[in-house]
Amino acid sequence: MTLRSSACAGPVREAIMSRMVGGDGDALAQEFRDLLATVDPVAAVAAADACRASDAYPGLSPTGPMFTAAERVPGGWRVLLPCTPVPQDAREALGGLLRADAAARPDAEGRGLRAAAAQLEERRLDALTLGTRRLRVVRVEQVLRIGLDGPEAPRPTDHDPATGPGPAELLPVPPPAGAVAAEFDARLLAATTGRADDAERRAFEDYPEPVFLRPAFAVAEHTEGRWRITSRAHSGPGAARGALAFYFRHLVPVVEQPDEIDRLEYSAAADLMDDPARRAGITVLGRRFRIVRLERAVRMGPDGPEPPRPSDFDPR
Repeated sequence: MTLRSSACAGPVREAIMSRMVGGDGDALAQEFRDLLATVDPVAAVAAADACRASDAYPGLSPTGPMFTAAERVPGGWRVLLPCTPVPQDAREALGGLLRADAAARPDAEGRGLRAAAAQLEERRLDALTLGTRRLRVVRVEQVLRIGLDGPEAPRPTDHDPATGPGPAELLPVPPPAGAVAAEFDARLLAATTGRADDAERRAFEDYPEPVFLRPAFAVAEHTEGRWRITSRAHSGPGAARGALAFYFRHLVPVVEQPDEIDRLEYSAAADLMDDPARRAGITVLGRRFRIVRLERAVRMGPDGPEPPRPSDFDPR
């Protein structure tokens, strides 16, 4: 399945076909003006950007799951935490939120919250019910889109603050169905064919609907014939560019100890990554670096978002 025949053309094309039913001249112009009044231009541009990316970067390469926590609220599950690489980190971070909440609660309620936090810290607990509140540790699938020139860089429509997370995200219930989710699943299955374990196959059955979070961004370097992610994930391209500039300016001189001429080359590269051009890649002394876009999706099922799988690495 490709987006060009479905997700790309879908909403806008269907609106055009349903509204442009005939006529010409002023009547056609009025139809077009009416159409523009019903289409969200920001969403239309983002959809077109997603189409271009799907065509240019058709492959999906899983980079390993991430984990967060969410709470059931009207309309869905509200994401509470930044993503972290292991489930236990998400459990303990959720416990920290409960302890902070307990400080402002009456004694009995506060004791219950502190007890729940202690359980999260002491054992592998991925779901909690506290009175009317439902909380869950959530698994997030993280992938790179890959094309002929390597991994996808940030898109023009990606929000690009220098630092800082965005507003809280909502995993809607019921999850939205559509061609984008179907395309993601089809390509993800193709990417894991032959090496999917039983837990992964069950996840596609028990949690069939992928719901997308905001993308993350990281630094990748091309080494030994392939691209490797070399930084943690950041909430925006600007933060990833800043991390690469910091590496050039502060870590390379200490860790790699280049000579003075090479050190100046790295310093100049850091300045370029900090300039207003918002460049997505750079080559310095033969080393190729790129800011890459990480797509993130949570699988949703009838009971809510997917928790960690038994096969996921978990120190607890």
